[in-house]
Amino acid sequence: MKPIEVNWKIQLPRMPQINQMWKDLEFDIVDKEFEFIKLLKSNLGGDIYFKGFKVCENEIFDWFCSRGRLDEIDFNKEFLLSERVLKTFKRVEEDQIENRAYEINKKPKFNCKSEFVIDGELAALLYHGGAYGSKYKEEPKVIKEKARYFCNELFEEKYQHEYVRYYTSSTAWNSWFIDFIIDHTFLIICMKSRTIWVLAFTDTD
Repeated sequence: MKPIEVNWKIQLPRMPQINQMWKDLEFDIVDKEFEFIKLLKSNLGGDIYFKGFKVCENEIFDWFCSRGRLDEIDFNKEFLLSERVLKTFKRVEEDQIENRAYEINKKPKFNCKSEFVIDGELAALLYHGGAYGSKYKEEPKVIKEKARYFCNELFEEKYQHEYVRYYTSSTAWNSWFIDFIIDHTFLIICMKSRTIWVLAFTDTD
């Protein structure tokens, strides 16, 4: 599949095209092991969610994603709150019943950030941890290097804006989150591989 990139030959899509795009858009769930994610899961006290979603080629979606204008097409509602994404958020209760997440009253609110701060913010998550800190006691420079290597695995050192989009949220937006004290979501879009990575962390005291 070709990467998500700006196509200057296509004009601004209209609402009927956008609505049809959300009906047609297909994506595959990516379950891939990363050392950095294993470190988060084994050293932070709360719960970690991590999934990738590989988006199939769609010129309407590509038009908005390549320009950093996903907010104009209700991306949060149509993608993050879609049934297929929500059902990948699962929590096993004390009685061993597996409950999938569902939409709550709080809606996703994401801030767009520079792609150059991704490794630093992920390193801070591993270093500081949750409500009771992190069990991982390596020096900050080691943690930063592990976060940088994780980013390299995701988007092959292509930090430029035309390759990566980065968004974060510090609020709960579905029922998987505890919604008390700590709720973080890191949304990383790698346009070269057409993959949307979602990393979420929730914790309480």
